[in-house]
Amino acid sequence: MRVSIQWLRELLDVSWVTADIAHRLTMGGIEVEAIEPAAVPFQGVVVGFVKSVMSHPEADKLRIAQVDAGDGVLRTIVCGAANLAEGQKVPLALPGAVLPGDKKISISELRGVRSEGMLCAAAELGLDDGSSGLLMLDADAPVGQDLRAYLQLEDEILSLGITPNRGDALSMLGVARDLYALGAEQLQVPAVLSASAAEWSQLDAAQTAREGDYFVGVDAAARAVCPSYTALWIDGVPARLPDHLRERLRRMGQRCIHPVVDLLNLWMFETGQPLHAFDADKVRGGLCVRWAQAGEVLDALDGRDLALEPDMLVIADTQGPVALAGIIGGRRTSVTDATRSIILEAAFFQPKAIQGRARRLSLQTDAAMRYERGVDYQLAPRLARGVLAQMATLAPVQLRSARAFTLQGSLPLPAEITLRQQRLQRVMGMPYAASEVERVLTRLGLQIRAVPEGWQATVPSHRFDLRIEADLIEEVGRIYGYEQLPAHRPRGILQAASSASTVARRMRDILQARDYHEVITYSFISQEAQKDFVPEADAPALLNPLSADLAVMRASLWPGLLQTLQFNAKRQQERIRIFEMGRIFSAEGQRMVLAGCIAGSADRESWAQTARDVDFFDLKGDVAAMLALWPQTSFEFRVLTSEVSLHPGQAAEILVGGRRVGMLGALHPILADRHDLDKTALFFYLDMEMLEDLDNERHFAPLSPYPALRRDMALVIPDAIAAGTVLAAMRQEASAIVQEIRIFDRYQGEPLLAGTYSLAFAFLLQDRERTLTEVDVQQELERMLTAVKQIGSIELRA
Repeated sequence: MRVSIQWLRELLDVSWVTADIAHRLTMGGIEVEAIEPAAVPFQGVVVGFVKSVMSHPEADKLRIAQVDAGDGVLRTIVCGAANLAEGQKVPLALPGAVLPGDKKISISELRGVRSEGMLCAAAELGLDDGSSGLLMLDADAPVGQDLRAYLQLEDEILSLGITPNRGDALSMLGVARDLYALGAEQLQVPAVLSASAAEWSQLDAAQTAREGDYFVGVDAAARAVCPSYTALWIDGVPARLPDHLRERLRRMGQRCIHPVVDLLNLWMFETGQPLHAFDADKVRGGLCVRWAQAGEVLDALDGRDLALEPDMLVIADTQGPVALAGIIGGRRTSVTDATRSIILEAAFFQPKAIQGRARRLSLQTDAAMRYERGVDYQLAPRLARGVLAQMATLAPVQLRSARAFTLQGSLPLPAEITLRQQRLQRVMGMPYAASEVERVLTRLGLQIRAVPEGWQATVPSHRFDLRIEADLIEEVGRIYGYEQLPAHRPRGILQAASSASTVARRMRDILQARDYHEVITYSFISQEAQKDFVPEADAPALLNPLSADLAVMRASLWPGLLQTLQFNAKRQQERIRIFEMGRIFSAEGQRMVLAGCIAGSADRESWAQTARDVDFFDLKGDVAAMLALWPQTSFEFRVLTSEVSLHPGQAAEILVGGRRVGMLGALHPILADRHDLDKTALFFYLDMEMLEDLDNERHFAPLSPYPALRRDMALVIPDAIAAGTVLAAMRQEASAIVQEIRIFDRYQGEPLLAGTYSLAFAFLLQDRERTLTEVDVQQELERMLTAVKQIGSIELRA
């Protein structure tokens, strides 16, 4: 949301400078993200009057104009603009002027003709308003006046970050109301908003509108979501908006489209109420507000043909939909340069009838953004009157009284909220004087009356976000000032941490010690990302997603980690190690999991070692370090080839007693290519809830006073038998004197036979009660060798 300080001061009597306004808004909960000038610097440009225009004798595309700069001297200007004509008032940059980009204007000669300045387009002055050619000024613009003074360009623009609950702040009036509550001297509400009901016909929605070729109606099934609909047939439209209105629109970040459309946009920016205009001569048989029918299509103004669904509210004539209510109009009835009569629409649509529809159609319009959050349900008829009155000052327009309707049904009832003084004090942590609370609520536009426990407040029609007591407590806190809240030392009862929290903390510590960084990603992801990692996921889809990228609850943490990986990789991060502990979702509920991702260099850059990229075994080592927290549990890493998101040759699942507790592996090459990753990315996850059910208690064992013996054994093993299978067989057969079995070497090649490889095992043997003899050691080794030979054709290596 953009806010012009000049425009704001028309609505608010306030002496604060711009920095004070920005500070108060931010402290009041409306963040000011930026302050910027309304126009880039330029100087030496005045309002010029084109006295005459003639062709250039040496160039077909150039013309020679005699321009009055207000000092009684006609200046010869050579110009190539196609829209240059006699009698116009246009910006004239005099010799010595400096335009944006430090462009200096001097007397020059173009094709043999002396040019004493430059006539300017809007873009050349940094005032791009969507027009082409020279910037046309009003006929009554004072000749010779400095252009910056004429257009009042010494203005500042605030860029506001409006939270989703504050739909009322998506307007100049809404921001002014907040500043008034924050201490501004006086609020100047536009007269049209406080006027009595409109003079034209008002019909209850249950009644039938007037007969004739022009009909306005709200279908019975749609009356609950459209309780107020005003439609005015207006003959005549303005040919052009005055310069100050066009400039006001530009400062709101909008380009000029058509005088009627521009005027309605200005009213929307001022009041927050979206408006729409139909070309009256293109509407067939009148207008009806109804639900869309299966198979209907709207030729939307953005150039697309939108397939409508039965839960979408439309405005239709006898030939079909002409607008998607509260979101976008249609091309068939759009206002064009040929339009001579319009039907002005001012309506209230319930937020629930608009929410989600625009995003479902990949649309985002200013109207939808406001209707989704809730607009003032009492405003539409009054605003229609204001638009008509302003149009009458710009052109000879006429309202067809027989074709003006306001159909009203059951408007929402003002919310009644009880605010308890003790509850306010308890939540905010400080006492508030009754007079101060009443001042805050009154300045916010609420009607209040005292009740024994506090106050009963009636919410104004423009505040859709105030519904419960907690909302009023928040309002009192933010308007009174968050900086006034007392600072207390936190107090609590110290308790021993549960084993579950201790495990989670220790796993975090292990990863952080291995140079991982913890991240937090959204619990919502796109449907496409979900299918990439969990194609059969049954995680819930959101009924009203913020965007298509946040449409479903995540069934895996990997999509969010991949997005974070991409973000860092595109910013030249050569070594990425991240993890997240969070919940994943399914139709059955939610589970806590730990997931991580690594990519890039295996170690930090150092002269002491050769640089290399991470591989599967780097990740496995990190995971194994965490699993060591369960010393009594035997974890099995088994080759995994069926996981759609992992490389079939570099993936494994982690099993305990045949149950999967996690996975790890390299990202599938297809996904890596799709996401433009130029280095291998490896992922893991561990099911925290399953791990927490395992016994991770550590029991002290006295140290043996007897010496330990080490023996090595090399085996030749067929390629089809995994090293883990051999290791598991040895551990199962080993007795208590075998303290450790470790693989320390792997070899493949000559002189071994093709299809085999060699593994070297180190055995550490030690008894707690006596010194082992060579016979003891040899018997233990032979028993383990016999066990592994039963797996397949495994032999001792010579």
